[in-house]
Amino acid sequence: MEEKSLLSDKAILRHIEKKTIVISPFFRQNLSTSSYDVTLGPYYYREVEPEPCHSLYNPYSESMVKKIWGEYHQAELVKDWSNRTGMKLENIRDDDYIIFIRPGETILGHTNEFIGGQETVTTMMKARSSLGRNFIEVCKCAGWGDVGYVNRWTMEITNNSKHYSIPLVVGRRIAQIIFFDTEGIEGPSYESSGKYQSSNDIESLKKEWSPQCMLPKMYKDKEITCKVPAFSFDNYNFNK
Repeated sequence: MEEKSLLSDKAILRHIEKKTIVISPFFRQNLSTSSYDVTLGPYYYREVEPEPCHSLYNPYSESMVKKIWGEYHQAELVKDWSNRTGMKLENIRDDDYIIFIRPGETILGHTNEFIGGQETVTTMMKARSSLGRNFIEVCKCAGWGDVGYVNRWTMEITNNSKHYSIPLVVGRRIAQIIFFDTEGIEGPSYESSGKYQSSNDIESLKKEWSPQCMLPKMYKDKEITCKVPAFSFDNYNFNK
């Protein structure tokens, strides 16, 4: 059966059977009519505040990336947070884990699920609409996947409120992945050419994953590693 379009729930299930869609772990109740809801994982990175007069950030520098994002953090047990603050959170249990996002802040978080498409299937991430109405966005404009990319997805989670810190609960649904069927790819597979994945074997991916995988790797961009010619003004011939 030829798909070549956005996949419905029936088509997603067919591709799971064919192993051209990978979702691990998979819970049927998280499958919607044309997407799969993914849940928030427990680790995250929070931007490190700069030292005085040191506010430059070069995203092409590996050492600066590590300096700006620092060490990863782990979600806090609600019971511990309540004991420390004397506060309670309605509809959030004491045995839940939470991540607080400050007003205007962006953190790096991740999904619990390893999810993606192979051979002919590609993916896109979108925030849940209810979270969007509560100030939260999960991937800005960086939610496009690749054919062959299967992993825990890193999310650029932003609190767009100007005034309020917001708790996010680990294990609850935070975003949705939609799937598209394509004609397949001509170039090399993602694991042989991408920056964030070196295998298409799900068990190997699970063993290799660590919170450090969330850190950006623009220092591995092809403009740097493949010696792409530098920009030139020669193509601009208008009269100044």
